[in-house]
Amino acid sequence: KDGYGMRVASGHFNRMSTTRCLQRWVGLMWVFLLYPSVCSAVRDIYLPTLVSQSGQSRVEGAMPSGISKDLVRRVAINNTLVVTWANAHYADFAANFVNHMRRLKITNFLVGAMDKELLDILQKDKVNTWYMGSKGMDQNSVKADFGWGSPKFHKMGRDKIRLIRDFAKIGLDVLISDIDVVWLEDPFPYLARFPAADMLVSTDQLRNQSQGDELEFHICQTASNIGMMWIRSTPGTIEMTQRWLEVIEGDPNKWDQVAFNDLKAEGKSCAGARDKDGLMQAYNGKVLMGILPVALFSNGHTFYVQHLQDRLDPGLKPYAVHATFQYGGTPGKRHRMREAGVWLGDRTSYFDDGGHGFVSYEPRIPSDVDLEQFRELGWPSPDGHHPVLETRSPVLQAHTRMVNFQLQQFRDALVVAWLAGRRLVAPPILCGLDRVWFPHSGRFPGSILRLPFECPLDHVVRIEHVFRRSKHGELPFKEHSFLANPQLPAPPTSYNQVIVHSKAPESSREAFGNENKQHAYRAVNAPERMFPSKLNATELKEMLKELRDVRFLHFTNMVDLFRGFETSERHLLGKFATDNNVDQGFGDEWCCTKGGPVKYNFLGDFRL
Repeated sequence: KDGYGMRVASGHFNRMSTTRCLQRWVGLMWVFLLYPSVCSAVRDIYLPTLVSQSGQSRVEGAMPSGISKDLVRRVAINNTLVVTWANAHYADFAANFVNHMRRLKITNFLVGAMDKELLDILQKDKVNTWYMGSKGMDQNSVKADFGWGSPKFHKMGRDKIRLIRDFAKIGLDVLISDIDVVWLEDPFPYLARFPAADMLVSTDQLRNQSQGDELEFHICQTASNIGMMWIRSTPGTIEMTQRWLEVIEGDPNKWDQVAFNDLKAEGKSCAGARDKDGLMQAYNGKVLMGILPVALFSNGHTFYVQHLQDRLDPGLKPYAVHATFQYGGTPGKRHRMREAGVWLGDRTSYFDDGGHGFVSYEPRIPSDVDLEQFRELGWPSPDGHHPVLETRSPVLQAHTRMVNFQLQQFRDALVVAWLAGRRLVAPPILCGLDRVWFPHSGRFPGSILRLPFECPLDHVVRIEHVFRRSKHGELPFKEHSFLANPQLPAPPTSYNQVIVHSKAPESSREAFGNENKQHAYRAVNAPERMFPSKLNATELKEMLKELRDVRFLHFTNMVDLFRGFETSERHLLGKFATDNNVDQGFGDEWCCTKGGPVKYNFLGDFRL
């Protein structure tokens, strides 16, 4: 800690003469003889830094975080590891991570188990794992959802930094990944392009400042996000990670990511210049750092909202996406990954159709909503060009009316699917305005989001609330991309399908027009049927019985198909609400005006 460590393989001593070094080591030998426990502790800290000249793993001792030296030696390739961790609450996220690693044929990865339940799951799946527990957390707490910003979340962050510190100390180069990161491509060829880098870190910035696949413009341009970090074991990173741990352990309210951003800027590092590779001196000039390009190592806004990956130069593909900038907790993250087709954490039972097939429908919006008013607020309109929206802003009222109109079709489609005993495949939702957690003028400041846009469902539905009300641990609907999922037991083209029409009011039009008729939630080239409008629950159920042998029903219109539950059908309304987790909290809110959020109206004229 005070600079007395040795680099045995390089044959020199740090900051000490040979004579003085020998004197201190003789003194230490007496301490080791008299106090064996001290010897054990020092062994765990210093012996792992031995460097092998043969190119094998440098690990020679046990890690304080509990990983055995044999496991690390066996898994590491070229002294490099990919490491993540989770508890049983995130078991399916761990499965998603592992399945993507295996898909990419990456074998040098480890998944830390924070509780014994996940440890058993991973061992049964033959995943390289170890029991890491959690310092300062009881076993009941460590199994639960950490909840962003909660005390448990901060304690888990300390486990993460302790782990990073330990890997740096034992001489391993490590790619650290949060469990909610999806790895889409093998990142190691990209990381190898920057052999001088001590650290490469992802970012929360909302647009790419770099060209092609270059590193981002500046390490202090916006906050770094520590959910994806490439850390080489160097003197600078060893010192910085030790200091990082000391800072957050000294303040229980200090967020690990804030502490990292403070440390990287120490010593006027933000005033420095980039080198030819895009690297900059950070942390008092002791760490050479770069920021991973946000279009390739994406955050939740650039990938799931802006779809920057669709604007990449030909030949470039995103390497990873981190589930940040979302509003639905853990279930919301899962649903976004499902919508984007990057989720590999589902069991086969998720693809069950309930024995009666699936229902989907074409969403519609009010005809009199002018989409041009949204386009004027989106990219390329400059940041700050438009005022912060107020509750009575016409564009906000148009947005909420358009979303409410779609949500109430969603409500009726849930009724249709429930009456038919089918699974609803939700449609995409057209949003006029972006959602942010502070007052804004229509799109997230700093983003290059074009409006209107296909928004993630957690922008308008309280995914976490609906999930927690479920008796079966699942949402009462499927994501809009569900029928394109290659994990389905049989492709939808093998299903018998029927397209169901009903008269759509002239006051509405298709939300997504004709530009994407091959979208996965649609049926094409199938027999057609006509349903009358304004059916009650009993009448609608009878009509659906005629199609009970059809696997996939696609409705071209849901507006005015169902007129609601009659007074005599109140018992059905109650059962529908219970079975589908429907209550006043189903719809979410738009955020935010100066006066706060604006609530969406999912239920409409339903009176529960």
